[in-house]
Amino acid sequence: MLGTNDVDARVRPHSGEELDFLAARVAGRYVGSEAAVSYDDVEKARSVLLVGFEPEEESPILFLRLRKAVRRTGTRVFTVAPFRSPGAVKTAARLLQTVPGGEAAALNGLLGATEGVAGEAAAALQEPGAVVLVGERLAASPGAYSAAARLADGTGAQLAWVPRRAGERGAVDAGALPTLLPGGRRVADVADRSEVGAVWGAGLPDTPGRDLTGILTAVRDNDLQGLLVGAVDPADCPDPYLALDALDAAQFVVSLEIRRSPVTDRADVVLPVAPAVEKSGTFLDWEGRARPFDTVLRQTGALPDVRVLHLLADQMGVSLGLPDVPAARTEISRLGAATERPPAPAAPAAEVPVPGAGEAVLASWHWLLDDGSLQDGEPFLAGTAKKPRLHLSAATATEIGAVDGAPVTVSSDRGSVTLPLVVADLPDRVVWVPMRTPEAAVRRDLAVLPGSVVRLSLAEGAVAAAGVAGSSEGEV
Repeated sequence: MLGTNDVDARVRPHSGEELDFLAARVAGRYVGSEAAVSYDDVEKARSVLLVGFEPEEESPILFLRLRKAVRRTGTRVFTVAPFRSPGAVKTAARLLQTVPGGEAAALNGLLGATEGVAGEAAAALQEPGAVVLVGERLAASPGAYSAAARLADGTGAQLAWVPRRAGERGAVDAGALPTLLPGGRRVADVADRSEVGAVWGAGLPDTPGRDLTGILTAVRDNDLQGLLVGAVDPADCPDPYLALDALDAAQFVVSLEIRRSPVTDRADVVLPVAPAVEKSGTFLDWEGRARPFDTVLRQTGALPDVRVLHLLADQMGVSLGLPDVPAARTEISRLGAATERPPAPAAPAAEVPVPGAGEAVLASWHWLLDDGSLQDGEPFLAGTAKKPRLHLSAATATEIGAVDGAPVTVSSDRGSVTLPLVVADLPDRVVWVPMRTPEAAVRRDLAVLPGSVVRLSLAEGAVAAAGVAGSSEGEV
């Protein structure tokens, strides 16, 4: 309707390689199809490889199924990660220790590996029913998605992408991405555009759109004038300061929201929309399984998002033909999935940075319970969250003169965070901190992504020490 493909639902680190991977291996593949992986497949797998993915924190139902498989049938779990997290310990996962950004090289190295843990993992993946699970965090590790696809093809293992957020997979299949249309069709493919255009009764723009960062940069630089923002917390963006700058620079901002936020504070028009309990709809989980839900709280007067967008279109003289959820479900069914898929991406592995003395490569991921926006007004739930800690190897701690429990500062050119130290089995000159907590947030306070080089120092006022006391494995 607006004549643009500038749309991106990925409010997190993202990449063009990820778009190609989603088009080739994720979008349009639904549970029950030959290529789809399900919870049952994971539970029955003889071996599972986790890459850029911590199930206990990022997909707890999958974690429980995986843990059950380990206990009941002896499923072997391998994890490509900087250290053994508590979830890895609970699933008896074997560690393929990797510096952030080195995931692609680690996966490439499994093809043909014969010795050590890598050799065991390589052999296990060639057995029938093996599964490779990759997380959304790999978007920040160049070449990793390409390497994962190549490894799956080379070993015969099944491959699945598991995002953190409930609506992420649905957004992919709806085409809320700059290069995709509904059902995994591609903007750049004439036949795909024609199929969607026939259902929508309109021609479609043929130029792939900008991704989230590109959109925000264009608005900040006055190359784009307006923004329609739905349920976005700027703190989740790869660069929160760019997001705020873009919102400030935009000539017109329309916000669809359920609560006050930094976006609504800057919007020209705020359209309140119904939260999930006040509307019906469908979630599409990581398997590609539709999970419909009905309205719980009725007669609140709140309009669902689909109705608000339909009314906006009416005001612009265009009929979307989507007045309600049943109409949207009918259209999704008519569109179906793409029949042709592009090849998997073949991006090269990135060179892992080599930090110097007093520096480290940053590692991080979200905890299940962090500083999310929807915890506002829920102090008791928020009070159950883990207390944030910073993790270093014993050698790296000694290098900066820190001991267990000492406050250590991680700093970038944009800011710093200070947290108590836990000594753990990390690679030397790698530092792990939780992605987002009230006390410290990587994007807000450091404005860098995992895989970046940051500076380490003993916090001002802390007492330096010569020795370091080790902590138990898996303590986080």
